[in-house]
Amino acid sequence: MKALYFKNKSCSVCSAFFPRLVEICEEYQIPYEVIDTLEEPEKAGQELVLSVPTIIFLDEENRELRRFSGYFGSQEIKDFLERYFFRIGHARNINNK
Repeated sequence: MKALYFKNKSCSVCSAFFPRLVEICEEYQIPYEVIDTLEEPEKAGQELVLSVPTIIFLDEENRELRRFSGYFGSQEIKDFLERYFFRIGHARNINNK
């Protein structure tokens, strides 16, 4: 699995949410890529990204598993990841704080 984070420089919500995304990706050991939609409009077009912020989770074969766009929160993403990893039967180690 990997995450694609679509943002642009003028999006204050994108900037505010980014540290949370990094924290989630580190917690779940998910690599991520950041794509600025103004600098890479063709990539945004390929993924049909119409608004920012947008996070797309892809499987190992680059198939879309889940998309979060516009209004979403950290807990919603974590809930998806918990269900996904439970469903595929992957145990994971997370530092419980």
